[in-house]
Amino acid sequence: MRAFYCPLAALIFATTTALPAQSADLPDPAKVHAAQAGLSSSHDVLSDISCDAPSVPAHKLMCEDDALWQMGLLDTWAWVYAVENATGTETDHSDPPLDDFFIEARDACTDKACLADLLIAHTNDSLGGTSPYEAD
Repeated sequence: MRAFYCPLAALIFATTTALPAQSADLPDPAKVHAAQAGLSSSHDVLSDISCDAPSVPAHKLMCEDDALWQMGLLDTWAWVYAVENATGTETDHSDPPLDDFFIEARDACTDKACLADLLIAHTNDSLGGTSPYEAD
């Protein structure tokens, strides 16, 4: 798969990965599902994670926890949305560009709090303020 470089995202994740995980609280699933519905044009984009035999701890955690899995799907769709908005062209949804910096940080996580924090930060960045993770 191709990579899409975003300097702002790289800076955010370089900063975010240096911080310890802040919380293990996961967002309201209804908000995540509502945000997913808003990105219906990307629903054909599959996760880059396979749950057939996950060997990376972060992948295992996401495959075992539906809330994290749904957050991951939202993040994937939000990233595709951001790339398409930035470039003004539709990506190949069977082989979308990936944010390699984010994936490296995500795959380095070994607990739910780390994953949740990274997914929230990346989704917020991709959606530019229309995230379901905003405070009530």
